[in-house]
Amino acid sequence: MKYTLYISLIVLTLMGASCGGGSDGVLSSDSTTVVIGLGQRVTERDAAPAQVIPSAVRYVKFYISGSGMSPIERTISVTGSNTIEEVFQVPNGQNRHFTVFAYDDADTLLYYGDTHKTLLGIPTTVTVTMVSVAEQIPPTFGGVDTATVVSSTEIDLTWMAATDDVTPSANIVYLIYISTTPGGQDYLVPPNYTTAAGATAFKVTGLTSSTTYYFVVRAKDEAGNVETNTVEVSATTLDAVPPTFGGVETATAVSSTDIDLTWTAATDDVTSSANIVYLIYISTTPGGQNFLAPANFTTAAGATAYTVTGLNPTTTYYFVVRAKDEAGNVETSTVEVSATTLTPTDATPPTFGGVETATAISSSQIDLTWTAATDNVTSSANIVYLIYISTTPAGENFLTPNYTTAAGATSFSVTGLTTSTTYYFVVRAMDEAGNVDTNTVEVSATTLDAIPPTFGGVETATAISSSQIDLTWTAATDNVTPSSNIVYLIYISTTSGGQDFLLPPSYTTAAGATTYSVTGLSSSITYYFVVRAKDGAGNVESNTVEVSATTLSSRH
Repeated sequence: MKYTLYISLIVLTLMGASCGGGSDGVLSSDSTTVVIGLGQRVTERDAAPAQVIPSAVRYVKFYISGSGMSPIERTISVTGSNTIEEVFQVPNGQNRHFTVFAYDDADTLLYYGDTHKTLLGIPTTVTVTMVSVAEQIPPTFGGVDTATVVSSTEIDLTWMAATDDVTPSANIVYLIYISTTPGGQDYLVPPNYTTAAGATAFKVTGLTSSTTYYFVVRAKDEAGNVETNTVEVSATTLDAVPPTFGGVETATAVSSTDIDLTWTAATDDVTSSANIVYLIYISTTPGGQNFLAPANFTTAAGATAYTVTGLNPTTTYYFVVRAKDEAGNVETSTVEVSATTLTPTDATPPTFGGVETATAISSSQIDLTWTAATDNVTSSANIVYLIYISTTPAGENFLTPNYTTAAGATSFSVTGLTTSTTYYFVVRAMDEAGNVDTNTVEVSATTLDAIPPTFGGVETATAISSSQIDLTWTAATDNVTPSSNIVYLIYISTTSGGQDFLLPPSYTTAAGATTYSVTGLSSSITYYFVVRAKDGAGNVESNTVEVSATTLSSRH
């Protein structure tokens, strides 16, 4: 470690404000008298400090600066002096920066020291330790590397460790300067954060959402030397502010099944009004909306009106509308409006026996069928059907159908479903007046398995004779098919990687097999094998693990 910093050359004695004259301006209650004494040399070995200025120093420059004040500069000759004392009148304020330079008679800077001090007109003392400029070698540092947004209040910084001629990297600390404008960091004031020694990352927290921050990180060694890189990175904190929205304004019944809603567009600090969507919650009781469940309807972006359809005649509905921005923030309006659907002339619902069959067609499709409903007014060709879906028995929500068929349909293909999942269906008939029958006939079906087995591939190939090679593997597993029902497809080639998986396999094993004897081969030929697992739904995994073996010579 360097031992040059023990030389303490400057003592700042901050006297009380509003007193005495000074050489740098008229005293007032807004300033502090600062007495700077130069010449106090302190070492660990000295029993008492010796008042002496190094003989090589010929003159000293003082520079005092800070926000809201004009800089104060003064040059003092110290030739032939052991100590000097200078008086300054410094305006009060935060982070007054006191800088002292000591030169020889060739105008070469020998010593440098600085400190920051807040002046409030209260007597205090501060010492500025000066160090030899010749020995002030700052760390070598490439600057901050990344700024990664973590949340609306946190950005994480990373960098590569700095190196130094004396201080080990594990003892180097880093000064973090922050600005909300590019290049706006103020290096004359203390850094916003100082890391622990040896850090190569820092979590900057307590930030404001939706704000871009600019960061510069500088390395400081144990001697206090700070390198001066200006590498800057930036990141914008996430948007955590929901839209501002006055809520739904009107609800107007336009038919026995439809109610129109309107509102004034929401605004947001980030998302434009044209990109805000609205979540519509419905209840048949005042305040009965369930905001923990998905909304009953979600509008297109920028909508300021919505027609809620598929409602029951002569029924009062209560609506709350909430605005959601592009970041997913949803405001919490509880403004509620209501309207009662009209009473149709025809008040008799259709006669309908309900859904009859549910047939899984694929991993994402189930087809439903039923016999056409009849009605006292509406012809069967004009009756539509409301399809309600649940993944639990009797779990359908009859306030809102999942699908509405074309008029006269007696079947419907439900698509976009999840593989290997059981779905429960209720289908209700609705006439042209909006009357809906209330049957609860439920059918169910499970979508087909679309997930292939998990299989590590063939493990060994052993030549048994000039025409037989035995293969072995560990049984595959599957999300639906038990291992005992999984079959294996064997592909053979006489060149490595030459198996053609577009053609039928060379062999198919019995269900549950973990070995297979490949026979009828030619002697002294190397064969290459890939084995793939197929589940009961016909899903085949796609491993390319290959093993090989050479049949024995026919002379054996």
